[in-house]
Amino acid sequence: MPEVTYREANRRYRRGFIPAMVVYAIIVFAGAFGLKAIDNPPVWLSAIVAVVSVAPMAVVFWLMWRLMRETDEYARLQQALAMAAGGMITAFVCMAWGFLELYEVAPHMWTFLAGPIFFLSYGLVQKFVMKGPCEPGFGNG
Repeated sequence: MPEVTYREANRRYRRGFIPAMVVYAIIVFAGAFGLKAIDNPPVWLSAIVAVVSVAPMAVVFWLMWRLMRETDEYARLQQALAMAAGGMITAFVCMAWGFLELYEVAPHMWTFLAGPIFFLSYGLVQKFVMKGPCEPGFGNG
C-alpha cells in the first residue's frame, strides 16, 4: 500500500464513501418502488434487487479496510477497536432481540437492520467513547 498522509487517506475514504452511499440510496429506493410497480414480481427479480442493493456496502467495507491500511498504527488501532465494539454491540442487540422474539415479547426484526445497528454503534463508539491513547473511555480516569 503506498504511503499517504492521514488527511489524504481520509479524503480518499470520503471520495469513495459519499458516491457509494448515493448509489446505495438510489438502488434501495428504485428497487423498492420498481418491485412495487410490478404485480407479483418473480422471486428471481426480487433476489437480484436484494443482492444489487447490498453491493455498495461491499464498497464501503472495502473503503474502511483501505482507510485502516493507509493510516498509522494509532489511527488503525482506534478504528479497529471502534469496529470491534460496534460489532459486539450489534451482536448483543441482535441476540437480545432474538430471545425477545423467541419468548414472544417483541415483534420480528428484519435482519438487514444489523447493518445500520453496526454502523450506528461503530460511529457512536468512535465519536464518544474512543479517547486518549487507544483506550476505550469507559470510566478510565
